[in-house]
Amino acid sequence: MKYKLYILKFIVLYFLILSPKLICQTNEIGLFAGGSIFNGDVGGTSLESIHQRTKPAFGFSYKNNINYYLTINLMIKRGELYANDQNSNELFDLTRNLNFKSHITEFGIITELNFRPFLSRDADYKKTPFMFIGISTYAFNPKTKDSNGVWRNLRAVGTEGQHNDNYPGREPYKLSGMAIPFGLGYKLRASNVLTINLSLGWRITFSDYIDDVSTTYVDNNIFNEIDAALADNSYTGMSEGSQRGNPYNNDKYGFFGISILYSIKDKVEGCENIVF
Repeated sequence: MKYKLYILKFIVLYFLILSPKLICQTNEIGLFAGGSIFNGDVGGTSLESIHQRTKPAFGFSYKNNINYYLTINLMIKRGELYANDQNSNELFDLTRNLNFKSHITEFGIITELNFRPFLSRDADYKKTPFMFIGISTYAFNPKTKDSNGVWRNLRAVGTEGQHNDNYPGREPYKLSGMAIPFGLGYKLRASNVLTINLSLGWRITFSDYIDDVSTTYVDNNIFNEIDAALADNSYTGMSEGSQRGNPYNNDKYGFFGISILYSIKDKVEGCENIVF
C-alpha cells in the first residue's frame, strides 16, 4: 500500500514541476447530478444487486485548474444509500432478510489527473479522460421500517448489542467518518465557458456500520418485541453468536453521474479571446 502512495506523490510532483507553462489558469463552479451506489454486508455483492440499489444524488463543485494536467476539486455531494437482502441471489442474504436506507452527505477535496492536456478555456485542449483520488468526510444514519411501518434509527436500537451491558465490547458506532474517494472520468469542453464531466467513483471507508450490519447476532431477549425483529428479521431465527455480517470487510459507497461546470477566468496576462 505504501508504494502506491509514493507513486501517486511522484505523479503529482511531476505534473506540478514539468507541465507546460500555464497561460490561462481557470476556476470552475458547477452542479452534479447522478446516482449513489453502495456495497456492504446487506444486499449482496453482484453487479445486478448493486444496480438495483441505485438512488439519486446531487452535488456542487468548485475546481481550480492548476495547470493542463492537475485540478483540485472541492466538492459536496448528497445522496441516499439503500440495500435489501431480498435483492441478493445469495442464500445467506435471503435468509437474513435485512434492509436499510440512509441519507449520506459528503465533503471532500479531490485531486484530478488528466491523461491529456486540458483546460476549460483553451480550445486546443478540449477533451480528456482523467483519474481522481482524494480524501473526504461523510455523515450517515441507517434506518429501516419496523412492524408498525415506522422508520427507526438503527443505531439507537443497538441491533448488535451496542447499548447493552451484556456486550461491553460493542460500543455505539459513529455516524460520520473519513473516506478515500477514487475513480475515473471524462472531461469535454462544451463551449468557451462550459465543461461537461462524466465520472464514476467509489469511496473506501473505515466503517462497517453504514448498513448497521457487521458482526454477530446477540440474544434477542435483550430487545422488546418490535426491536427484536429489527435485530433478527430472518425466516429461521438466528442463535446468539451466529454470523450477521463480515467485520473484516468495511462498507463502500460511490457516486456516478454528470457535472456541468462554468469556467471563471483568472485575469492572467496573455489570455486572448476570452468570453465572459
